[in-house]
Amino acid sequence: MVQISDAIRDGAEGFFRTQYGTISKMALLLALVILGIYLFRSTTPQQEASGIGRSTSAYITVAAFLLGAICSGIAGYVGMWVSVRANVRVSSAARRSAREALQIAVRAGGFSAMVVVGMAVIGVAILYATFYVWLGVDSPGSMKVTDLPLLLVGYGFGASFVALFAQLGGGIYKSS
Repeated sequence: MVQISDAIRDGAEGFFRTQYGTISKMALLLALVILGIYLFRSTTPQQEASGIGRSTSAYITVAAFLLGAICSGIAGYVGMWVSVRANVRVSSAARRSAREALQIAVRAGGFSAMVVVGMAVIGVAILYATFYVWLGVDSPGSMKVTDLPLLLVGYGFGASFVALFAQLGGGIYKSS
């Protein structure tokens, strides 16, 4: 079991490095595209009302996109790390009882799920706190708290982008 587990872990880590290397290059390219789109589009009435210019909006969106991609990548790595190590424990426990194997599997999955949610909350909290302090929210002549969610759109896009391509790559890996 240990030999097979080591081989699976080595293969998963090699695949993960290749996959996330490609995804990171695509994310950086897309970040440049997003920057270009935001820099050359016209300002919206919401931006004019809040006092945020085109360039500020562009850099905020790109930074949020990259933070979302990083948080999603960390969550994906932790999920892979936990699952590869839990597999051998579940297999070993299944020899003794199905209940013990199920307990180990559920605990490993629960931990991975908590990391995913934690990374989402940490990323949004970092962005919200940064925007609140940096943009001087609720100070006279600045933007309102209700305008902040509009600045967080890039975060969700970055996290979704990495998660989608990681899932697609994992599906291709499983089917081959």
